[in-house]
This record gives sequence, structure tokens and C-alpha cells, in this order.
Amino acid sequence: PRYSHYIIEITLTIEWCSMSKSQFHSSNIPTKFRCSMNLSNMKTKDLIHLSNEELTSYIYAIQEKLQNKLDSGLSIDDIIDEEDPFEELEPILPQEVYPILVLNIINNIRSDTIMEAIIEGLQKGIKEYKNKIKE
Repeated sequence: PRYSHYIIEITLTIEWCSMSKSQFHSSNIPTKFRCSMNLSNMKTKDLIHLSNEELTSYIYAIQEKLQNKLDSGLSIDDIIDEEDPFEELEPILPQEVYPILVLNIINNIRSDTIMEAIIEGLQKGIKEYKNKIKE
């Protein structure tokens, strides 16, 4: 055909929040189509389906958001009075890992070793959380 020399490029964007209402789980979407996640609007039910890399990105996003607020002059008490940045993680975070996460985020620590411990704890907590919701 005479239009065969045209190249058509299609960009697909998927909103994470719309996926939570969908019958299809995000893990069914090929990685190349998972373009961006709105990390600030995630709920616990969304977090339990994230990969380790996505969980790490989520924690770093919380850390960055908290650091921006601290840099603006707010105290940690002011921030927590306004909102609990750890609220969505609490149901899936084992008690022994919680203080490590909080200190990591507040002190803006970006250690791979600490993050591995947090993710390991989260995976344990996610497994327990999923078992509870099955019951």
C-alpha cells in the first residue's frame, strides 16, 4: 500500500490507581507497559503486590517526601500530626523491622544493607498479611 513507509508509534500509559479497580492484577501487565506508579496514593492492598524493587521505590518516595517536609522547617512531630507516612506499611511490617524503617526514613539513610533487611521484613509481613486475609 502507498502508506507503508509511515511508522506509527503508540505510547501506552497505565495509571496504577485504575488497576486496583480492574479485574486484572498489575502483575499480569508486561514490565515494559508498567510505566509509572503513583506511589503517594498506594494502599496496603496495593503494596502487597509490589516487587522488591517497587517496594524499595515506594520507601524511597516516602523518604523523599518526608525529607522535603523536614527541609521546609516542619518537625517530625508536625508531620506525623498531619499524616502518618508509615500508615500503609504498618499492617505488613513486622514489629522488629518497624523502628529500622522509621529511623532509615527520618535520617535519610540509603544503605543497600538496611534496605535489604527492610524488604526482607516486608516480604515476611506480606506473606503473613496475605494468609490473614485468606481466612
